[in-house]
Amino acid sequence: MLRQVKLSNFKCFENLELNCAPLTLLCGLNGMGKSTVIQALLVLRQSIETIMYPVPHELILQGDRTDLGTGADVLFEGAKTNNISIELHDEEIPEPYSLQFEYSWRADRLLMLEESRTSRGKIAIGWNRAPPIGGDLFYVSAERVGPRKFYPLLETAGRRGNIGVRSEMALAHWHTKRGLVLHEDDPRCVGQSTKTMSAVLESWLDAVSPGVHLQLEAIQDADALLARFSFDRPGDVNTRPYRATNVGFGLSYTLPVLIALLSSRGTMCLIENPEAHLHPRGQTKLAELAVAASIAGVQVFIETHSDHFIDGVRISVRNGLIPPEKVAIHYFEREGDKSVISSPVLDRDGRLSSWPTGFFDQHEKNLAKLLQPRI
Repeated sequence: MLRQVKLSNFKCFENLELNCAPLTLLCGLNGMGKSTVIQALLVLRQSIETIMYPVPHELILQGDRTDLGTGADVLFEGAKTNNISIELHDEEIPEPYSLQFEYSWRADRLLMLEESRTSRGKIAIGWNRAPPIGGDLFYVSAERVGPRKFYPLLETAGRRGNIGVRSEMALAHWHTKRGLVLHEDDPRCVGQSTKTMSAVLESWLDAVSPGVHLQLEAIQDADALLARFSFDRPGDVNTRPYRATNVGFGLSYTLPVLIALLSSRGTMCLIENPEAHLHPRGQTKLAELAVAASIAGVQVFIETHSDHFIDGVRISVRNGLIPPEKVAIHYFEREGDKSVISSPVLDRDGRLSSWPTGFFDQHEKNLAKLLQPRI
């Protein structure tokens, strides 16, 4: 499990040292560098998968995992050197995974520097089977596929955790895994008598939006999946199944988040804006699932703008579901052309050691304005 990510001359970071935990939350205003952290992990994984070697000799900027453009797009604007480096530190591996690449402004593949090449063998010894690099990696981007009449169906969907850059293969992956059984002690299926992936997903879907049920129908000859939603809230009339296109964006946008958090097995899960198109109750419940996944051994990185999601994590800490030291919160700001980070710490009551200006304080500011006397 990663304990620290270091970036040098990478996009908006001249030098970044980001401490990681089983659950790492990235917060802050738009354009402050939150996505850059996730992109660094994605582009490194993309390079390893493309070259099929534990230590890639090139940084592949454009591929199946992410598209960062060319060298001109990834070099820090105020860089004093033309070297871009990514360094990962793991809890169990003493040697850091440290790679340096040479800047080329028009290239979409950046060559490794000679000094990094000479250390490839040493790095590979410790990192060739490490879960953050070699295991499955699920990524749910902010730009996800919304409601569709049909979704693609491929048996290879989700291989190595890759469900598509827009999560377009998430339902196909789930269709192939729905019958698998979670371990009886897995915290993601607390209170469930049936531990199948299908039943656990149904339970969390109901927690996020009460009364919702998902139906998937495979149309094999067309390599397509038909998704329908029905509703049976207590005290209300049960509905017939509706097409996803007739239900709205919230459920379709939430499914890839649920699937990624439930499918991950002791590996890594990167999620951007899990709260998108979802009401506050659902956002808080998604935070509980993220906590459960991290307890189950998945390293979870969440980029979020939701105070409801943050509150869900804080409540989980207060209720003793996860120790506070297993959660890292980072707030991103900008000073000139540099991104800077403050990292408030949680105590066992879910309280923060500090509350940086701009850190989910807009509700209080708005309330203060509403309480002011009329002029």
